[in-house]
Amino acid sequence: MDFASTTPQRSTWQYDEPAPGTERFVTEQFYGYQQQARLLVPDIERAPPLFVVGGARSDFTRLNPLLYRLQQHGIGSLCANLSGHSLASEPGAPAATLAINREEALRFHQHVASRCTTLVGHSLGGAIALKLAAQLPAVDTLVLICPAVYPDAAHDQPFGPAFTHAIRKPYGFLECDSYDFLRQFPGRVLLVVGEYDGLNSKAYGQGAGTSAGTRWLAGVQRYSPIPEEVTHALLRSVPAPHVECLMLTDCDHGIAAHLRDAPEVADLVAETVAGFILEQR
Repeated sequence: MDFASTTPQRSTWQYDEPAPGTERFVTEQFYGYQQQARLLVPDIERAPPLFVVGGARSDFTRLNPLLYRLQQHGIGSLCANLSGHSLASEPGAPAATLAINREEALRFHQHVASRCTTLVGHSLGGAIALKLAAQLPAVDTLVLICPAVYPDAAHDQPFGPAFTHAIRKPYGFLECDSYDFLRQFPGRVLLVVGEYDGLNSKAYGQGAGTSAGTRWLAGVQRYSPIPEEVTHALLRSVPAPHVECLMLTDCDHGIAAHLRDAPEVADLVAETVAGFILEQR
């Protein structure tokens, strides 16, 4: 693997924080642009490296509060910047889409493919991780953090108005083959969700099969972009013995920010995720 020990892109990162161990960088050339990924290497490895797909408006540093702790638990990770989501990924692909993001992620995954058996997907990255898992027979573990699921038709729509229109169709998220994939998936799934994400849309004056959006609850603004039915559909799609759910109290969709603001919660989440990954190693 052609990994470098330094990168000139640090000034574009969302969070330039020192890693607790070794970090390496790899750059891939695409059609007229390039993207970069970061590999976190533990001092003593306890499991093969994870492949992590970040969320919308994220670069590979957004999940530092979790990935750095997993590195300290002996679990490394490779996470890539994907087109259309951050300063670090600019200029990126013109008219970026989920399908383009998936192809970018798949290219980076090849750097750990010989050993990687676990995918982590955060928010929008959860939708991409599910599609990737369907293409990667070696994957036997999924960690989905406040995951989104989008209609299959939305994956080819450029980010912006066209994509937004495609994902706002009531119950459109059920028009996705990822549920069928999960019903046949022989591995294990961990869902990590916030207490105030996936709120019932009808209870907050919105149409059924849509998100509750941003709400003030007990004087605190809560962001709930994931429709309640998405989480229910995911849980119903995985056989009960193969799925676990970790719910974070006093947390909405912004799990990454919550972990950054509450180190003690980040410690517990990292311990839970590490335990889930190591359970059958």
